[in-house]
Amino acid sequence: MFGRKRKREKISVNGRQSTEPICDEKPRGDVTPSALNKTKRRSANDIFSGNVLNKPSIRRHYPFVIYCCVLVLIYMGYRFSCQRLQREEISCQMELQELRATSLLMSTERIKAVSHDNLTREIERRSLGIRQWNTLPSVIKNDNTNDTTTEKK
Repeated sequence: MFGRKRKREKISVNGRQSTEPICDEKPRGDVTPSALNKTKRRSANDIFSGNVLNKPSIRRHYPFVIYCCVLVLIYMGYRFSCQRLQREEISCQMELQELRATSLLMSTERIKAVSHDNLTREIERRSLGIRQWNTLPSVIKNDNTNDTTTEKK
């Protein structure tokens, strides 16, 4: 880019013809270090003042930049909603574990309360006057049944 380009001419090099442009070795403009520093300073001033955003090469990318910003905002909202749902799920799981533990405790207390030993102790403690039979229960047969169907025959 530093050299001037001439019109394309057919040049033969080593028996081959080439149409590459001939470039002079002279650079365009001032290439001294002070000139380079001026361009750097100008670029920094353009960036801080916001003039960089007014260049047409940058301005044509505005829709894409806005689209990317909208996507970032949507992603942030999605992330926050997912975190909220995750916190709710964890709190529901903890509540469920507490309810399961309470249910297990209640069922063991109920089983202990209705056991035979605990019932007899409770009856004695309240002095209800109920005592346990020493003999096993047996089936009582009734022999005095009047079967009317057998008498008619």
